[in-house]
Amino acid sequence: MKSTNQKLTLLTAWAVKPTQYCVSNRFRLQACRNEVTEGSMTAASSIARSQAKRYLQSGFTLLEMVLVLFLIGLMASATLMLTENVEDQAKYDETKRRMAMMRTAIVGDPTRTINGGPEISGFVADMGRLPNCVAELLESGDERSPATDPKEHDSPCIPSEIITAWDIDASTGLGSGWRGPYIQVLPERNGDLRFRDGYGNTGTDASGAGGTNLDASTVFDDERYSGWSWRLYNSSGTLTPDASTATSIRLQSYDLNGLNKYPSGDIETSDASVARQLELVKSADWEVELPATVNVTFKNQSAGDLPIANENLVLRLYLSDLSTAIDGNDDVNDYLVLDANSAISGIPKTKNFTLISTPKIPIGTRAYSIVCFEEPATGNFDDYVIFDGDCNAGNDTQDTSNIRIFSVVPRQSLNLNLDWIIP
Repeated sequence: MKSTNQKLTLLTAWAVKPTQYCVSNRFRLQACRNEVTEGSMTAASSIARSQAKRYLQSGFTLLEMVLVLFLIGLMASATLMLTENVEDQAKYDETKRRMAMMRTAIVGDPTRTINGGPEISGFVADMGRLPNCVAELLESGDERSPATDPKEHDSPCIPSEIITAWDIDASTGLGSGWRGPYIQVLPERNGDLRFRDGYGNTGTDASGAGGTNLDASTVFDDERYSGWSWRLYNSSGTLTPDASTATSIRLQSYDLNGLNKYPSGDIETSDASVARQLELVKSADWEVELPATVNVTFKNQSAGDLPIANENLVLRLYLSDLSTAIDGNDDVNDYLVLDANSAISGIPKTKNFTLISTPKIPIGTRAYSIVCFEEPATGNFDDYVIFDGDCNAGNDTQDTSNIRIFSVVPRQSLNLNLDWIIP
């Protein structure tokens, strides 16, 4: 048996140098290897757990955290900037779209056709003038009292100005008057009708409270113009407050903060040398100048040649009712002579009438007739008799049964070649 000191020496050797112990004790080699393997595995596992524990407890350094926060902030800022640009572009596009809607409401869309001809529609085709402000496209105003037929309203732009409701004249068959709304809008929260730009700009209201459009600083600007800047110009390019003499409109959005107004340019100046913004509506969009001469072809459908004797005739172009007309003659007399038997049966006969004036007239439907020059006994303008092959006093007067129509289309030369049928 080994002594106590020898056992202690062997145990110490195994604990410190297990490999040496195994070599010196060859009879227990296998057991020694197992012990050493188990010890090594236990030691490796312990080391791995220790390293994992140290890793889990280590965390981020301050520099790493600052870098991560910087990257997150950079990404958020970039996203915000991109979103803001998209939103601004959307408001800009909506402003342009609404300006186009307003233009169509005023002068119609000549690119559209009905029965092969251009569509004639819009405020000017109905009213014969430009609107005083945006509000006239949305509503006709308060009805006047006592009631009339057709109804009359106080303009929402200029209360002293009368807006007549749509009505068809019984004598000419021509319709005129307000038949809007020309732009359909939903009431705002307070019940008011507004058609704002894409930025939602407001103007100074009836109470004097200012809006976001600092250019719209006059009281009632918001009620009249819905936050837009709106200006009327006459034919000489001068600012005018009166739509009855205006020929063009300039419209401007204040933009988000007034730094990039659309369209760009000075909306206030009458100086043509200054860069002025583009017109929303110009004269050529809704006015057409009458030609100096009008060709009228007489078509005699009766059995004999007409007239039996020379007849003095007048061409009459009606602008709305029988009292607003422009006459045509032979440019020497106040009438044109149709010689006896010159309108041969079945053979067209063309005569040229010269108009006494050639103003610009609004787009729309107009009427005409050939009347006899002799003044009626009543002296009334609308009692002149119609030429139906002769000028007998018993002939019919002007009415829808014998008046004919023609169309005035924008941006087209008005070459009038009219037919007059003799039954």
